[in-house]
Order: sequence, then structure tokens, then C-alpha cells
Amino acid sequence: MTTLAATLLAVSPALAMDKRQADAVCASWTLACPPGATASGGPKDPSGTLECRMTKKGRQVRHGPSVTCADGEGQSWGNYKDGKKQGRHVALNSDGSWSEEDFVDNRLEGRSVEYDAKGQLLSETYFQAGKRHGPSRTYARGVLTSEEAWEKGRKVKKPTAKTRSQAP
Repeated sequence: MTTLAATLLAVSPALAMDKRQADAVCASWTLACPPGATASGGPKDPSGTLECRMTKKGRQVRHGPSVTCADGEGQSWGNYKDGKKQGRHVALNSDGSWSEEDFVDNRLEGRSVEYDAKGQLLSETYFQAGKRHGPSRTYARGVLTSEEAWEKGRKVKKPTAKTRSQAP
């Protein structure tokens, strides 16, 4: 788990929360919420989730950080705005692998990745407005094994070599 924590801490500083911070929340069961939101959940919550919530249009919605804990450590974390996923969301799996996804208004946006327990990239897919858009790649032991091209949620053919009629 030390390698995993070191790798997670080395990612973009734009992360709303990193592994060290998620573990601190799980150890203390305290969470700093934005104005207007209060922490809910805690050690007695069966899901092990501590999250910030606020009332919007008469109902409770997630607003601010959310952390799911197991055995005193963060297992998943991310941020919400007005009930929608916002920013980086990280999920750790029991085998040591993990995924990172970025959201804007509850839709995937940008690069989504999965890593194995050793920190090697397993897959990367790009999204735009919640749809695959750009390359989608899978890897085995750090070696590219497949690649697809996507445009606005539809798979497109990879560019092929130019034919004589296409040559300048």
C-alpha cells in the first residue's frame, strides 16, 4: 500500500483530495465541508461513508468532499457540487489496483485511467461531455495491447495509410 500511496500523492496537484488526506479523514471521522453543507455519515454508517450534504430544493444532496473508509483507510473519494460529481474521483480496489476519473457536472470529462497494484497503467480512455472521445487504450504489463478511436461516443476507424487517390 506504500507504493500506491506514494504514486497517488505524485499525481496532479489539482486533486481535491489525495490518499493521505482521505486516510486522515477516515482516522478522525471529521470532514471540512463548504459553507452551507454539513458532514453526514461516520463510523456507524454501514457504508463507511463520510460526506458533505446540503439541502437543495427541499432535498439533501452531496455538496463537497465524500470519502468511503474501510479499516481506517480511504477506499474512494471525490467531490460533489449540488449533488453532481465534480472533479477527480478515485477508487481503490481490494487487489491494490485503482481508478481515477474526472467529472464535470456528473459527466466524465478528460482522461479516465486504471492502474494495477504496482502502479502500471492498465487502461486510459478520454471523455468529452460524458462520451468517449479520443483514444481508448489498454495495456498489459506496461505494453500497449489495444487501441480504439472514439468521436462523440461512437467508435471510429483508425486512420489508415493514404491510398494513391488521397496522396497530394
